[in-house]
Amino acid sequence: MVEGSAFGRLLKFGDASDKKSAEIIAVTSGKGGVGKTNLSVNLSLLLSQFGKRVLLIDADIHLGNIDLFLGINPDYNISDFILNQKPIEEIIFKCPQGIDLLPASSVVKELIESEDEVLRKISAEFKKIQHKYDTIVIDTGAGVSRTVLSFVLSADKVIVIATPDPASIADTYGIVKIVKTTEPNMPIILVVNMVKNQEEGDSLFRKLDLMAQKFLNSKLIYGGYLVDDEQIARAIKIQSPFILEYPNSISTLHFKIIVKKLMSIPIMDRRFGINVFDRLIDNKEIILGRE
Repeated sequence: MVEGSAFGRLLKFGDASDKKSAEIIAVTSGKGGVGKTNLSVNLSLLLSQFGKRVLLIDADIHLGNIDLFLGINPDYNISDFILNQKPIEEIIFKCPQGIDLLPASSVVKELIESEDEVLRKISAEFKKIQHKYDTIVIDTGAGVSRTVLSFVLSADKVIVIATPDPASIADTYGIVKIVKTTEPNMPIILVVNMVKNQEEGDSLFRKLDLMAQKFLNSKLIYGGYLVDDEQIARAIKIQSPFILEYPNSISTLHFKIIVKKLMSIPIMDRRFGINVFDRLIDNKEIILGRE
């Protein structure tokens, strides 16, 4: 990539001339149990290996368990900032694997539904440290709750995970429909998980992409596929990130393909560089307008 090109400048997240240019990526799914958090963790680690300074935010208020995937035990979460006035620098946990983690806890739901003053307080503190990161990955909850949509619509890019399960396909289309109806230009990258082979993965993507084109007049971006791999379940069981436990496996190669595809997609100009918590404030009105 030519660094002086427009595309090169777009992806040069760490430029000192723009300290607010962290790219925000939301990882979500229509239903639980499809491998969302596993992807969020390994995606973050790979971005770090590719030279990005990464902050991972655990925003899954019901099944938030990033600490288990990383084998860590953070002392604090965002509730300590809100309730105990703990500095946000102390809440962010520096993982031994090379990324930072902001543990969110169940207080996220109350945060989204609270007065804007709380979000503004967090935003003001976050502005002090956000320039330290090139990429912010948000592991959202599953489904289309107000909290999930608030984070999804705050992103520059959205990764949606689907599996061949009919319920997952239906729920995936549901979340794509809401996002595209609300923000038509949002890049949605579809990652197909737990498939038997590439053919099944490609077929599932084409099916969902055709649905999006026919009914939403929009196209999805194919991020890639992950096969149903017993080693992934084994890595989760021993609380070790998959790409670190099995760096030479075929599935790790597939993870890398997904990350490289993600990095090649330009960012929307709409809100590039705006604090993620400021975006949440803006999105509250959008979400409330849908209810």
